[in-house]
Amino acid sequence: MMKTILSLLLMICATSMQAQDDNEYYGFKAKLNGKIAVELIYHNEPNGSDWTSAGYIYYPNAKTPAPILIVEDWGKEKHVVPKEDNVFKTRFVEFQPDGEITGIIYIKFAEVEGDYQVLEAQWKNPTTGRVMKFSDFEELRQKPAWYPGQPAVFSAPKRDAWTFTYSLYNENNEDSEWMNKIRVNFHVNGQEDSKLSFVDDLNGAVNSEMEEKLDWIEERDINFDGIPDLLIYVGVSRLAQTLYRAFVWNPVTRQFYEVEEFQMIEEPTFDKKQETITSYARDGQAMYISTYKWKNGKLKMISEEKEVQP
Repeated sequence: MMKTILSLLLMICATSMQAQDDNEYYGFKAKLNGKIAVELIYHNEPNGSDWTSAGYIYYPNAKTPAPILIVEDWGKEKHVVPKEDNVFKTRFVEFQPDGEITGIIYIKFAEVEGDYQVLEAQWKNPTTGRVMKFSDFEELRQKPAWYPGQPAVFSAPKRDAWTFTYSLYNENNEDSEWMNKIRVNFHVNGQEDSKLSFVDDLNGAVNSEMEEKLDWIEERDINFDGIPDLLIYVGVSRLAQTLYRAFVWNPVTRQFYEVEEFQMIEEPTFDKKQETITSYARDGQAMYISTYKWKNGKLKMISEEKEVQP
């Protein structure tokens, strides 16, 4: 309820800029740690009985500056309501294009002479816990040139709108009984998403009899958030260990992200209790056992050991 009131007040009362699509945005320039130039802009939109806030943060002096998606989300963190009258807080999560969370942004604002203004803000590194404060605030009264437009999170379909299909074929001989390619199509609301659909080589050719015995597309929760992700079988290693490509669904950004690290995993096992994924990769007479865990939206190796086989 508090979040609904907060977003509603901010959308109605904050000094805002008009975007080309006539939706209201709010933004400011500032400095992080007193020296890092930063610009932030976001938009509020109704989402059922609640509101969604999302936008972008931009570091103009970065080596390769690009807008980074931010979405309001408290996650597992408790939203503590300020005790001061007419004072509110929000929490944005900073998402990289691959889905990794690289920053948490807290903004505190209040009504000042009939207007809603930022009182203080800070950026936190979700891995190290390092905090940098914003300072030298300057309101953005015009939409900046770098702003890519309203984030897709406002209009993107939810997870249940997605379906998936696959087909196998031989790229060199369509009449061959042995197939060496897989085509996977992502569909959202019945329409193909060409950005996610792909063609890949199979690791080891298969025939139709072998195809029927395998689960090629598996919708299962691989990042342990309770929502089905996607596991796609692409064959076996030279020592017959199963190989997959994996895509995780982020309910905050409403996007699928491919897990590049999963291409290093063989014969995966999933431990729901420990929230880990273990790879068993054979190499001659040795078995390499690698354990991975999700950290800030990325799958990272946390341990590796070698077992010599008898």
